Parts: sequence; structure tokens; C-alpha cells
Amino acid sequence: MQSYSVAERINRDVNARVMYKSDLEQFDTPEFWTMAGKFGDCEDYALAKRNALLNAGWPKDKLGLCVCYTQLGEGHCVLWVETDKGSFILDNNYAFPVKPSELPYKWESMLCDGVWQQLHGFA
Repeated sequence: MQSYSVAERINRDVNARVMYKSDLEQFDTPEFWTMAGKFGDCEDYALAKRNALLNAGWPKDKLGLCVCYTQLGEGHCVLWVETDKGSFILDNNYAFPVKPSELPYKWESMLCDGVWQQLHGFA
């Protein structure tokens, strides 16, 4: 049930339907986590993808919200997903799922199945 092709389609569909807009622009606050509708920022994209995968039957313990830092040192949030082809990151900055080790991010932490865990990179 954890098909790479389903994760790829959901990543592509959410990225295509959501227009990036910061929380400050949308909600007049620097940080507000909510599922993306027409607009959203990085964590809103990740939450929308997580919801779509859960609705497709994905197990909660095979999805994780990851907090990381970009090459410019900016905070970023992406969705980690375990598929039939391995672990991938669904990111609003990339059209396709990407192996975590191939991304230029500094990994901080991940919320998976209700538990926060520190990340020191992905193998």
C-alpha cells in the first residue's frame, strides 16, 4: 500500500495546487501550522501531503514531519515517507520525491507517530 507512485503523485498534486504564501502574509503571525488550502508555506504543504497519504491508507509510523535548515540557514519543513522503494522526502521545493541523503539540508528533528526525535542526518 505504500507505493512510491502514490507518494510521487500526491507530492506533485499538492505542489501544483498550493501557492506559496508565508504565515505572516496569510495569518499576520510568523508561525501558524495548518493544512494547506489554496495557499501555504512549507509545513502547510507537508501537512497536506501527510493528510492525503493517510487518506490513501498509509500507516502513521511510515510518515514523519521533518524540521531542517536550508543551505541559507532558513528553517524548513518537509514530509518523510517510507515507500516500497525506500525512504523519500516530499518537499514543496522539489517536483519529485528525493532521497533524504541527496538533499542539501541540515536535519534537526522529526515528528513520527506522535514522537519527536532528533535527527543527525539520514543514512
